[in-house]
Amino acid sequence: MRLLYSFRFQQIGDTWLASAVGQNAHLFNGVLQLNEVGHFIVSELAKFSVSHQSSDGAESSRSSDLSEQQLIEHLTNRLTKEYAVDCSTAQSAVQQVLDYLKTEGVISD
Repeated sequence: MRLLYSFRFQQIGDTWLASAVGQNAHLFNGVLQLNEVGHFIVSELAKFSVSHQSSDGAESSRSSDLSEQQLIEHLTNRLTKEYAVDCSTAQSAVQQVLDYLKTEGVISD
């Protein structure tokens, strides 16, 4: 599971707006509206979804090696450390954000 687009973030009050940037930005016509926790999760997912080229020129994505459950566990762990919340609360937040991103069509399965 990985992000399909790169995003640029802008904070307005308590809301973070994320607009797609880069090569495929024209394929996403919209803006994501996130709270602070959503911004943190998408930022972490973006770090984990960075495509990179191997020495033979083949592109790969680190997050594509993880199942959805492994990604949820990783993001839940990061969230509990960053915000000092219990695991259940963090996992619920991660799942809500991932569901939102799926609905918006910005992550792959």
